Amino acid sequence: MTGELSGGALQKLYSKDFVVVEAEAPANYAQDHVLRKLTSRSYTPVWVFLDADGKKVVENTGFKNPREARALHAYVSGRHYRTTGYQEFLASYPRS
Repeated sequence: MTGELSGGALQKLYSKDFVVVEAEAPANYAQDHVLRKLTSRSYTPVWVFLDADGKKVVENTGFKNPREARALHAYVSGRHYRTTGYQEFLASYPRS
């Protein structure tokens, strides 16, 4: 990603609130591997967020720009998934 979230800024944004684990495409793992079981997708990028109990709360195929990256972070860290779908949240997320 270019611009304001390049050079490690994206990882810094997410690392302040989450444990970030970078993995290969899920299809690269054995059928019974935990990383493959976390997602229904077989490709990357895919972002999977788990709660403190290890339950998947959000699965997203990524973002197109810095605004969407910040919105996804805010959506999950603010636990908005409990009451609002991501597309609805994104539509109301500030554009600047």
